[in-house]
Order: sequence, then C-alpha cells, then structure tokens
Amino acid sequence: MAQKPDPGVTRYLNEAGETRWRVTYDLPPGPDGQRRRTTKRSFRTVKDANRFRRDALTRHEQGLGRDPAQGRQRLGDYLRAWLDGLSVKPTSRADYRQSIECYIAPRIGGIRLEQLTPEHLDRLYRSLETNGKRRGPCRTDGHTCQADNCHPDLHDGLSAKSIRNVHGCIHVALEAAVARGYLPRNVASLANPPKAKRARSRNARDHCWTREQLVAFLDHSRDRDDPLHALWFLIATTGLRRAEALALRWDDLDLDRNRLTIRQTVTVAGGVIVWQHDAKSDDSERTIALDTRTITVLQGHRRRQAEQRLAAGPGWSIDDQDRELVFTRPDGTAIPPKRASQLFTRHVDAAGLPRIGIHGLRHTWATLALRAGVPIKVVSERIGHADPAVTMQVYAHALEGDDATAAETAAAAIFGD
Repeated sequence: MAQKPDPGVTRYLNEAGETRWRVTYDLPPGPDGQRRRTTKRSFRTVKDANRFRRDALTRHEQGLGRDPAQGRQRLGDYLRAWLDGLSVKPTSRADYRQSIECYIAPRIGGIRLEQLTPEHLDRLYRSLETNGKRRGPCRTDGHTCQADNCHPDLHDGLSAKSIRNVHGCIHVALEAAVARGYLPRNVASLANPPKAKRARSRNARDHCWTREQLVAFLDHSRDRDDPLHALWFLIATTGLRRAEALALRWDDLDLDRNRLTIRQTVTVAGGVIVWQHDAKSDDSERTIALDTRTITVLQGHRRRQAEQRLAAGPGWSIDDQDRELVFTRPDGTAIPPKRASQLFTRHVDAAGLPRIGIHGLRHTWATLALRAGVPIKVVSERIGHADPAVTMQVYAHALEGDDATAAETAAAAIFGD
C-alpha cells in the first residue's frame, strides 16, 4: 500500500516532467518572534519526504530546528558577522579578527557554511603548517597577498600553537551557528588541528632572580637615573602585573595611608592602546599595602613627573578620564606594555644580569615573600590570584625544603631539643 503524504508534503512535476515531492515546514521563530517557514524540494518518493519532515519536526521540538537560508552564507561572511555581534574584550576581538582575516577567509572563506566539512578544516590546518606565516608587506593587518604581489608559497609555516588558536576561533564561531539553528553540528569538533609542541617546562623558578640579583638591578636602575626606576621598584615590591602597574593613576594611590588600589589594566589591541576597566578576575581588583621604601620611591617619581609636566606645558597628556597616569612617557602619554618590556630588557642587559621579563619581577617578589615566611594566602591575595591553590602550584619551588624544616621543628617541640 502506497504511503500517504504527511501534512506539508506535496507532489509536483520538475522541469523534466518527473514526479517529485516537496516538504514545507516551520523554522524556529525569527528574532522578532514571527513565524517562519521554508520548503525543501526534489524528494523522489513520498516516503523520503515524510521522513525528512518528521526529522525536521523532531529537531524543532528539541530546539535544534535549522535555518537553511543562514547555512547557505559564505563562511567568511558568517565569521565577520559573528564577530561584529560578539561581546568580548578588545584583545580577544583583535585575535579573532586576525584569525579570520589573515588565515581563514583568504583560504576557505568562500565555502558555504552548510558545505563546510572537517576535511576542509584539516586541509586548512595543513596548509597553515606549510605556509601560514605572513611575510613582508602582507604581515600588516588589512593587507593580502594579492594586494601586495605576494604568494602564500613564499611564506613560512605557522606554529602549532597559532594554528590551534585559529581552530579555536572556528570552533567557537561554529558552535554559535549550531546554537542558532544554522547548522546541525559543529564540524570543527571532528577536525584535527596539530598538537602544540610541549616546550621544556619552565616554572616561576626559571624566571626569578635571587635577592642579590634583584637588589643589584634596582641599584643599577637608580644609579643611572632610569626614568622608569619607580616602575621596576613598584613591581618588585608588590608583585603587580605589568598591565596593572602601567594602568595606575595617581588617584589609585594613597601615599598618606601607604596603599594602592588596582582598578584597571592596559593592553594593546590592533595597534591601539586599550584601557580595560574590568580586572582580569574578581580577585584582580584589590587594594594592597605599600612599604615605606616604595612610598619614598613613588614620592620621588611624582616630583620628577611634575617637573616633566611643567617642561611639557600644554603638550602634556592625561588619560581619557582626566586622571594622570603614574608611569608615562615624557609627554604624559601611556607607555605601551611591549615598549616597557623592551626598556626593561635593555636595563637588565646593561646590568649584566640573567634575562627575565617584567613578569619575572612579579615571580621574584612572590618567591622571596614565600621564602621569608609570608603566609601563602596573603601572597595569593596581594598578587591577585583567584585561589591560593594557584599560588601553591606556580610557586611550589619556593616552598621546597619546608617539609624537612617542619619535621625538625615538630620533633624539637615534642622532645624538647
């Protein structure tokens, strides 16, 4: 007995005069809440059409209804629209945009969303491994190989870590497409990005100075009248992050009560300095005490800055909230984080000390504080860790030997030695 067509399943003749079946069914409501319908054609049998309709209704009931019209858009167009509507920090937006414009869109951006397969992504990742790194004029954001008379074959391979960042961008974007009903599944989950090579494990111990090395650096910086001596000194005595220290305003410091408050950070996104008024985590926004030596250094720095401002006259700059930054260029403008790191390395080399980054000053402070017996909870709170367990994991080297010390101390207490 012939199967009867379900509601919404109708017969028609194609251009060749052959009988075909079509299915009309509901899509998820649009953004305005209005009902939407679509039609799927070219089923050879009523049985196939009925099965498709029932599957579509099941997906709709489970919240998985699809919007085929959206699935037909090009991958590059979808990724740009997705990014435009995404609420993320400026740095994350810049990273996503670089992945889209430099690595994804030029190579597979023309593929329709619904036609994208894991194999497309695997081939993309392999090609990036071979010649993904941009060179010459096309390194500049917004430039392409075609515009600069370049060719990808002239490029070096992109690192596994960078390719995994590209994969992460695709995965997050396609996950949104699935949630919105544009796609039935996330094909990025089936792709095989390269595994990032595990570098030699380097913990905080590898980025630390000894107490003698730290003092030698600070003395060298002071003796050479380094304009950023106060910056190095502050990080070395508080464990602040680079982005936190460079974003400090004088309003954030209370030199009379010997304390400072972290309220914002500074970073660079797309070549532009960006102020982020939400801290890295809830624990990153904090108030910490300052020692008297650091207060003295900061007071001297403020006097020096006042002289610079007087010399600059109307050319002196203030931040976007009319509050002066603690650490600036000679004209009052913000110091880009990367520039601060370059200057720090220059002074480290001049002092003849082992190279560590600015973050190494933070590691050095935490390590020396723990070795001096400062409770790990206090250290964790001062450096803005969300959990003392994180501090314990990062700075375990600073506590080596504590077990033996505890054994001897406990035994002495028991036996009265």
